[in-house]
Amino acid sequence: MALFDLDRKEALVVAPHADDEVLAAGGLIARLCGEGWNVRVLYGVVSGFTSLSGAGSSITVDREAECLSALTVLGCTHWDALYRGEEAHLRLDTVPQAELIQGIESHLELQRPSLAVIPSEADHHQDHRAMARACVTALRPAPEGQRPRVPLVLAYGQSGAAGWGGEAYRFDPVAFVDISAVIEKKLEAMACYASQLRDAPHGRSLEGIRARAAVFGALGGCAYAEGFECLRYVA
Repeated sequence: MALFDLDRKEALVVAPHADDEVLAAGGLIARLCGEGWNVRVLYGVVSGFTSLSGAGSSITVDREAECLSALTVLGCTHWDALYRGEEAHLRLDTVPQAELIQGIESHLELQRPSLAVIPSEADHHQDHRAMARACVTALRPAPEGQRPRVPLVLAYGQSGAAGWGGEAYRFDPVAFVDISAVIEKKLEAMACYASQLRDAPHGRSLEGIRARAAVFGALGGCAYAEGFECLRYVA
C-alpha cells in the first residue's frame, strides 16, 4: 500500500537534534524514499556534546558524519541544520522564536513540501518544545501562493513524554505507519549514531527502539509501526 495520496512527493522532516529523525520517523523516511519521495531532513542543531551523565561524548564533525551515514541507510541524501556547533546545543529554547520560525519558513519556501513531519510539543525536552512551537507557526495555513501550502502535517513523539502524567506530556498518536518491512533498516540507521546509543533497557537502545515500534505496531494492527499525531490533513 502506497504512502499518502498527495500530488507532490516532497517531504520535510524536522528534527531538533541529529538522531531524532531516526528514533521517531526512521521507518517513515525509509518507506518514503523507497517510494520515490524527495525527503529532506532539517535539524535544529547538529553539535558535538559532552554528556553530564558521563554516558559519552562527541564532536560536531563526528555528529555530521553520523547524520550522513544514518540518512544514507534510509535512502535520504538531503539534510541541513539551522545551527551547527555547541553554541546552540541544548539551548534552542533560548533562541528567539522568530529566528527559529524564519529558518523553518526558508526551507518550506525552498522545498514546498506536501508532507511535514515535526516534533510534538508533548515532550520534557526544551529543544523539542521550542522546535514544535516554531514549526506550528511556520506551517500556519494560508492560500497557495501566499505561502507554501502543506496539506499534511504529522507530529512525532518520543520517550520524552513517556512515563510522565499530565496533559502537557500526553502524546496522542492517531496515524500509524507500518514499518514492518523496514524495521531492520531503521535499527541499522540508528546504529550509525554510535555516540547516541545506550545499553538496554534504555529507550535509546536498539532493543528499546524495537520494543517501542512493536507497541505502536500493536496499536496499528501490524508487527512494527511508528505513531504520529495528525495536526492537519487537507484533502
